[in-house]
Amino acid sequence: MIFDKVKEQIRKVYITTDRKSELLPSERDLAQEFSVSRPTIRKALASLEDEGIISKNEGRGYLVKPASEKYVDHELDSFIGFFQDAVQQGKKISSKIIQQTIIPADSTISECLEIEQNTLVLVLERIRYIDDYPTCIAKSCIPLSVLPEIVEHDFAKESLFSVLESRGIRLAYAKRSIEVTPPTDLENLYLDLEKNEPVFVFTSIGFAKNQKPFEYEISKYPAYKTKFESTVSK
Repeated sequence: MIFDKVKEQIRKVYITTDRKSELLPSERDLAQEFSVSRPTIRKALASLEDEGIISKNEGRGYLVKPASEKYVDHELDSFIGFFQDAVQQGKKISSKIIQQTIIPADSTISECLEIEQNTLVLVLERIRYIDDYPTCIAKSCIPLSVLPEIVEHDFAKESLFSVLESRGIRLAYAKRSIEVTPPTDLENLYLDLEKNEPVFVFTSIGFAKNQKPFEYEISKYPAYKTKFESTVSK
């Protein structure tokens, strides 16, 4: 069938054995490149997606899945943030904001941040991409009183960790935990999870030198594509 031939052409041109995470050209561009119709391209791409070689990302097109390479996170025993950790590993990082809003703290947020309920907090939720592949959903809650002008920053481009440090708000210590849970439908969509793939839930409460918490963060990672590393010394 024609789409099978086109599929192999796409594989030969764009998908290598040691493949990295890259966006494929648009359906229109592929149709022009291989001189076939867009429906034929769609069938070829759907077949490659069924094989688990590419994935469709909402609003971004088709993405080549990296060749069984896990992202290694070092935040368990490190005072650097996700952005800095990824950069130190030579990765390209980008973010897409799901929500950036101010809300009154509910019982969970107020307990974690040791503030009164209904205290205004910034809620920043982002999809974090490593080399264009969705690697994490991070949701941070910060009391607005900690840094009122924080709402003026564009966290699709800026590092929250760096913004806080530049204003003298530095992490003295943190309480962190990891557990594994089934994903929600939205987490399945945002993280492009494999069938029956769970998520790591990384929870962190960051404390300043005055021993007051200033950030409550919950991050979700694809369990099959993430590894946490920690160095322990006596």
